[in-house]
Amino acid sequence: MLVRRALLFALIIACVPVPTALAQAPKGDWTYVRKDPFRHYACRDKVKGEWLVRTATPWGDRRDEVVKNGFETYASLARGSDENVADEANSKHWNGGYARTVLRDARLTDRLWVQVAAYGPPAPWTNGFTVRRLELCR
Repeated sequence: MLVRRALLFALIIACVPVPTALAQAPKGDWTYVRKDPFRHYACRDKVKGEWLVRTATPWGDRRDEVVKNGFETYASLARGSDENVADEANSKHWNGGYARTVLRDARLTDRLWVQVAAYGPPAPWTNGFTVRRLELCR
């Protein structure tokens, strides 16, 4: 009887899902860019001679808040000044727990800004993360 209980307990423990790390980067090589109430990651990729910047924002433990409020992410590349936006993208599609964007025609000197659009105005800020510092996407 004691052996049965021990086996049953072991089976129950094996079936309990282990929570993954909250707000972690997607698989592959990503650079942690910044944190507001969400964590933001990005990487750069060269396609047909052009730099692309890919961003990913996990919802972490805020899934219910994201779904309830329809949060979306905003990403932009500023070139030279905050007013010169080279490319920008929004994503309100949270697939697999991540909202992703792709920014095109990036230069290594451009500054990346990523945020959840619900937290302040969606606009590039002077303290953006330079594209040169991003990991290559793999």
